[in-house]
Amino acid sequence: MALLRNAVLFDLDGTLIDSYPDAEDCWNEWAESVGLGDVFDLAPFYGQKRADIIRTLLPHLSQRETEEQVEKVRLAERARVAKVVALPGAADVLAALPVERWGIVTSNDTEVAQARLLSAGLPVPEVIVSADHVVHPKPHPEGFLLGARKLGFEPDSVVGIDDSPIGVTAAREAGMTAVAVRFRHGVSALSNAHVIADGVGAIDFSVQPGGITLSIGGKNV
Repeated sequence: MALLRNAVLFDLDGTLIDSYPDAEDCWNEWAESVGLGDVFDLAPFYGQKRADIIRTLLPHLSQRETEEQVEKVRLAERARVAKVVALPGAADVLAALPVERWGIVTSNDTEVAQARLLSAGLPVPEVIVSADHVVHPKPHPEGFLLGARKLGFEPDSVVGIDDSPIGVTAAREAGMTAVAVRFRHGVSALSNAHVIADGVGAIDFSVQPGGITLSIGGKNV
């Protein structure tokens, strides 16, 4: 028998949209501007907040200098969204879910998240939990817990869907069913998930009178 869930919380980048071509252009330009070379490998930092990335790369900066660099990258990412596209199946999934039963938990800020959703032709949900709203980023569960609270449901009745290992850990630590979607991480890196799908388009969401059921490859989640 399929288990009914009350709501679904999605990560954004790499889960619902592919924003990495634009993001990588922005980070490459930033890296060159601060003397880190003109090619920057963003992959090790997927899911992390900009401030944490910059502190890792430039630990000698003061707090004020770090904030200045963060804002520089943020404004670049806010302006550069032309290459952002919805991942396969994302539009159909979101169109099928009731607006009060889904939201987004992202390590990005709200303005960039909204700009990317609009560029990708996806709806902007009523609930977006971004880096603007949390003290502790993923893999801490704060964002997913806040998302569940904003939707009005207990975390154990919510599914968290993320493409990054730290996002999967955050959803699981929040007490949710953690579903990993493959994007730029392999199965071994996502092994902490309860279940792994090839993408959101590979997950079947069925809206029932009492909630939502999920299945992957004909198997209930």
